[in-house]
Amino acid sequence: MSLAREFSRLYEFREVLRNLVSSDLKLRFRRSFLGYGWSLLYPVLMMLILAVVFSKVSKFPSPAKMIPYLFAGLVPWNFFVATCMSGSSSLLTNESLLKKIYLPKLIFPLSILLARFVDFLFNVLALFAVIALISFKPSLALLTLPLAILILFLFVSGVTIALSAINVYVRDAAHLMSVLIQLGFFATPIIYREEELDARYRMLLDFNPFTHIVRVFHAIISDGRFPDVHEWGFAALVSVGAFIFGSWIFTRLERNLIFRL
Repeated sequence: MSLAREFSRLYEFREVLRNLVSSDLKLRFRRSFLGYGWSLLYPVLMMLILAVVFSKVSKFPSPAKMIPYLFAGLVPWNFFVATCMSGSSSLLTNESLLKKIYLPKLIFPLSILLARFVDFLFNVLALFAVIALISFKPSLALLTLPLAILILFLFVSGVTIALSAINVYVRDAAHLMSVLIQLGFFATPIIYREEELDARYRMLLDFNPFTHIVRVFHAIISDGRFPDVHEWGFAALVSVGAFIFGSWIFTRLERNLIFRL
């Protein structure tokens, strides 16, 4: 089945998708006093704590430069990790439901993706709230932030839907992914600046696809400048490539998924 046909079926089940996303968002904060207000308060508090810690140990000249740089990379990274780790097991988690009634299989990793994307948007709001407390000077480059978010969304989509299918066939895939994510965090310039590394190590960063996405967010949020053509080009290339490859993996494995559950 082609991915286009799979997405067309999703439209028929759009109410199911909406309910899955809504349930995911509500269940995490059920019976808490602030409810979904924690989606904004929690990242604000975590960012303030990290800002205090890193301002003491980082090599940045000032917190005003360190905090936007740190969180401009950390917020997209957290979205990527949270979505991949939850989405990779989405089909296995809903195994009983898939065996009872017909639902487009793509609906489950997609519901995780959309729910985590809502969290990501709250994290972006928290990011600007925190750096505004330091010294935030808006720039015209922020007008390109939606494009950077779209690039990030496509990349995370491709990786997540591929992992959701692969994990059905290879149950160790999720565990291996958690190890690779730990490695990827240190191989991505989030808690350090690229210029702090030797030239030979900086070259290795280019082999990490997420590095190119983080560079775009750093340029827009931390540097207050428009990413150059090469930064946009590499970020778009790895993003679209991940989406196409992930879609291809899912469509190849989807036809026999129900027999592997």
